[in-house]
Amino acid sequence: MTENVQVSGYKLVQKIGEGGMATVYLAMQESLDREVALKIMAPTLAANETFREQFMKEGRIAAKLTHPHLMTVHDIGSEKGVYYLASEYLPAGTLRDRMQRLNTAEVLEIVRDVASGLSYAHEMGFVHRDVKPGNIMFRSNGSAVLADFGIAKAIKSVSAATMAGNAIGTPDYMSPEQAQATPVDGRSDLYSLGAVLFECLAGHKPYEAGDAYAVALMHVTEPVPKLPEKLGWLQPLIDKSMAKQPAERFATGDAFVAELDRLLAANPKMDAVMRESRSARRRAVSAAKSSSSTATAPGGRKWIFAIGGIAAAIVLAGLSWWFWHGRAATPAATTIVNVPPPTEPTLTAPSPIPEPAPAADAALVQLDLPTLLSRGSEYFAYGQKNGGEKMSFPPGDNAVDLFHEVLKRDPGNAQATQGLQKIADFYANGAQTALKNGLYTGADVLVESGLRADPKNAALLQLKTQLAKAEGGG
Repeated sequence: MTENVQVSGYKLVQKIGEGGMATVYLAMQESLDREVALKIMAPTLAANETFREQFMKEGRIAAKLTHPHLMTVHDIGSEKGVYYLASEYLPAGTLRDRMQRLNTAEVLEIVRDVASGLSYAHEMGFVHRDVKPGNIMFRSNGSAVLADFGIAKAIKSVSAATMAGNAIGTPDYMSPEQAQATPVDGRSDLYSLGAVLFECLAGHKPYEAGDAYAVALMHVTEPVPKLPEKLGWLQPLIDKSMAKQPAERFATGDAFVAELDRLLAANPKMDAVMRESRSARRRAVSAAKSSSSTATAPGGRKWIFAIGGIAAAIVLAGLSWWFWHGRAATPAATTIVNVPPPTEPTLTAPSPIPEPAPAADAALVQLDLPTLLSRGSEYFAYGQKNGGEKMSFPPGDNAVDLFHEVLKRDPGNAQATQGLQKIADFYANGAQTALKNGLYTGADVLVESGLRADPKNAALLQLKTQLAKAEGGG
């Protein structure tokens, strides 16, 4: 089912992925008779002029990134208010899907591929900002491909006032400088790659805690995690890629690969396994080239699509305020710079959440009360498990706006009132965590965000008083 979406030059076959910021379809590019993944941006984002301009500008530049281990962007454009990006169709799933089935040699081959792609992208002036298992995909020959540089850059460049609520990066793999909202360069991506490598090898994420706020803080303050003893020979790779200070990390993806090769040279048995793995891949590529068989029908395949880059990043209501501070629009090609080491873990925040845009309001009006209540409850439940995603973003499609719309039509509706109270409590818990760690600005914005859901929430009002005293030195 392709609903009513139409883009000239593309025949939509079926929906293969959906997220808060985009819907992705398997489509045929008619001029070249080839399958593509066609990403259609959400109407609420397409209605934002700043987003449209940055999306188009940086998508065109991303299309110039041509590397065996970066996803290829074929086309980007707009038609009758629909903004789209056509990219390489990668039917073999993501690293997240495969992670539990990989052996050490396969893991190392994958991170080698990604590091190579990152090295090229960084040389071209791009920083991905969201390297994670869900953004590492595979071609049919088994090679790893990093997806969605263009989308990540476009959303990063939108002002905080417009997109407050979207996190730049995913906390499980986020570098300390990202968590502190300071400038990043390619070494931030290499930190994230190190975090991905650690999870693949150890079987769990580098840092784990009860909420996303705490995880981000652990990336700033906790020691580099240790691999199991049997994999200790790879610890130097983790130590250097996940060093807290950027200056202590690998300078480039090529340097990451060089260190991996050095460690393999000291482990001849694993080196031999890696060589055989690469030989097997070359044989697979050769076999694929010589095969005259055609692709199977789209309906006969399982497609697992990563709604890539920032478009699929966890939308962290609360934590995201810290990450958005100072992230104004930047030139399309970002010059790689040295990032001064942070002296203390200070997470800062931008402006409070904006009200829904007119287009978002129009979308809400079209929903009946049962749908508003049901969807609001679903978004709240989802946000509890996913760091606040869908609690208050994107505009017009989040639990706060949905419940408020119910109360406009049915003042005193118990379900909507209780839903907003629960969301306010969620923000209060996050604000309390921030306040305990001395993150006054972040806590202040969390409080204001929670009060938007429930202006009478006692815990939030008390926190607001405490913050006023703390910030005033009282």
